Amino acid sequence: MLLYPIYKAIKQHLGTEVPVFFYLGQYTRGKDNTSYRVPAIYIEMPKDADLKFYGKKLLAAKNVPIKIHYISYAPFKSVDNTVQDTAIATHENKLKEIDKLMDGWNATNLEGKLLTQQLLPTNSNTLNFDGTNVYSIITYTTEIYSRHLQES
Repeated sequence: MLLYPIYKAIKQHLGTEVPVFFYLGQYTRGKDNTSYRVPAIYIEMPKDADLKFYGKKLLAAKNVPIKIHYISYAPFKSVDNTVQDTAIATHENKLKEIDKLMDGWNATNLEGKLLTQQLLPTNSNTLNFDGTNVYSIITYTTEIYSRHLQES
C-alpha cells in the first residue's frame, strides 16, 4: 500500500506553523547520529497493513493506526517555575490544536478521491519528558485506500 500520498495530505493539512516530518524514530533514545528539530510534528505511518481487495482495483486496509508526534521544549522538567509552566501550557495548546485539526478529517488526493476515512483518536500518550524536550503522541485510527493500480 502506498502511504506517501496520505502522509503528504496530512502534512499539508497540519500547515506550516511548525515543521512536519515523516517519523523515523528521530528522537527515540538509542538512535545514533539522528538529528531532529524542536519544535516539530512527526507523522508515523503504519509499517504493515492488512489489505483487502474490493474490486475495480481498489485496495483497503481497516483500523490502521496513524500517529502524530509533537515535540517541543520544556527545559526545566524537575523545576516548578513559570518558564516550565508556560512551556507545558504552550505544548498542550499546540497538541489540542493538532487534535482539533485531525479529529474527523479525511485525506483526499488531487482528484478529490478518498485516501482515508475520518481519522478518529483512539489513544494518546502525553507529556513524556526527554532531556530538555517534551513529546506527546496521539494515535488516530482510520481506513485507508489505495488506487495506485488504476490506469491514468
